[in-house]
Order: sequence, then structure tokens, then C-alpha cells
Amino acid sequence: MQSNEQYRPNVAVVITNGDGQVLLCRRLCDDGSCVLQCVQGGIDPGESLMEAGLREIAEEIGVHADDVRILDAMEEKIAYRWDEEFIKRIGGEFVGQEQTFLLAQIPHDVPINLDAHEREFEEVYWGSPEELLAKCWDKKRLGISTALHRFGLLIARPSAPGEDY
Repeated sequence: MQSNEQYRPNVAVVITNGDGQVLLCRRLCDDGSCVLQCVQGGIDPGESLMEAGLREIAEEIGVHADDVRILDAMEEKIAYRWDEEFIKRIGGEFVGQEQTFLLAQIPHDVPINLDAHEREFEEVYWGSPEELLAKCWDKKRLGISTALHRFGLLIARPSAPGEDY
């Protein structure tokens, strides 16, 4: 039996400064439970993965495509399901997102403008891939972990009991 559940096509962009750091984006939230994530967003109909990634970078952190180098793209898509409460709140046709990850590089001195479009992040800063993985939303952890490993930003290590990355 085939499911009628649909996942929203999504691009997530791991942004590095070339010095081993990644851009950590803390979402706006009201309750202090904000988690870290990558620049990300839906892929519009007719839009390529690269076009969507560059558009999301421009919208979310105000960095123009001329300052961005796309270094790699994962072929694998990683889906995650939203919580039932969230699905009911937003309505619509999707139950979650299917993410495809890009690796991009911008120089650490390129100015970032969180108000270039509708503001989505409380703050962004350069930090370690390990911090991104440790502080991301648990539903996105598998995708972020897979991308960080595939892009060579996170070296595999034995995991301690209870760790899920």
C-alpha cells in the first residue's frame, strides 16, 4: 500500500568559511528553546537545487551569489517528519521535508544581513561542525550528520552510549 504522505522538497546549505568552521544559525523563537540549523528552505517548482540554495542564502543571511562558492552537493535526500501538532497548525499537503544538502563557502569577512528578507534567525556565528550537530533539532540530526560526514567536515569517531550521531 502506497502512502499519500508528501514531503516538501527542501535544500539545506552547510556553509563553511574554509577554516574548518561552519555557519551556525539560531532560529527566532519565543520560548528560549531555539536550536541551531543550516540555511535552508523549500525548492520552488521549476527551481534547481543550486538556484534554491543561492536564493535561500540571499534571503536568510543576505549574502549575494557572487560571494558564494558551491563546493559540493549530496545526491541522497534525507526526509524527516514534522510533529503532528505542527502539521495540524500549518495545514497544507506536506507532513515533513525531504532535504538535499549543499556545501557552500563564503569568506568569514563577508557581511551577513539577517534582515535582508523576512528575518528567520536570532543570530548566526561561525562555530564547529560538532556544535551544529550537538545543538540541532533532533529531527534534523541524521541529515546534518550525514552531510557533515560526506562533506568531510566531521571526522567519524566512536560514539558514546546515548549519542545518536
